[in-house]
Amino acid sequence: MSSINRLAIFAAGLLSISEAAAQAQNANIVRWAAGTIAYRVASTGVVNGYEHWRLTVYPDGARTMAADVAYAPRDVARHVIHRIDAGWRPIETYALYWIGGQWKGSALVSRTSDGLQVAATTPMGPKNQGLATPDHIAIVPHLLAVDSWRAHHVDKSNPAPQPVTSYNFNALGDGPDALLGRVMDYRIRYVGPERVTVAAGTFATEHYKIEDAVDLFLTGEDHLVVKFIYAAIDREHHLVSFEQGASR
Repeated sequence: MSSINRLAIFAAGLLSISEAAAQAQNANIVRWAAGTIAYRVASTGVVNGYEHWRLTVYPDGARTMAADVAYAPRDVARHVIHRIDAGWRPIETYALYWIGGQWKGSALVSRTSDGLQVAATTPMGPKNQGLATPDHIAIVPHLLAVDSWRAHHVDKSNPAPQPVTSYNFNALGDGPDALLGRVMDYRIRYVGPERVTVAAGTFATEHYKIEDAVDLFLTGEDHLVVKFIYAAIDREHHLVSFEQGASR
């Protein structure tokens, strides 16, 4: 190994130590976690994309999830910052989409007293929506770290599929309304606890089923994605790196 490479590794280590020390002294952050999800073809194990996410939890119980994904089969790059309050109600969500080498737009979704207000900037100009929605609506911007939080709204004592109202972004940003989405219900049921081993480690998870098509395995009080299976399209996405810490 060259001296330059050794120096680079040493410097990276110092930066990691400095970052951890800064977080440990920050009274604004109760805990944090970060991870990477590999988007895999189930039958071959081929990885065709990665999602990187970082969770921050604040003293008032609010959470922020910042995530980005680059997914080769659809030539997609998405960036999302999603904020929820201590009751898991959305505060605001910012999403930016690039698809097929083209900017598809950006949108800010904000919760109001009676629903959601959406303001988007698109290649066709500004677009706006005002929607009357339930207080506990979930937001689905098509990144697993954020989409998975739909499951929090499921009553685990009820084994039947339950409707979870969600604001679903236009996944491809196509059409005259670009990113603007729609309100819809997903049927989600709680399957039960399950211990799951992936590249990032072994986790105690809660297993959920979405529309009897997608299996979702979440861990911890922050409902972090460990594994995602969509058998009908031959996809099985795994958590491949994970770190967490407390900062108070």
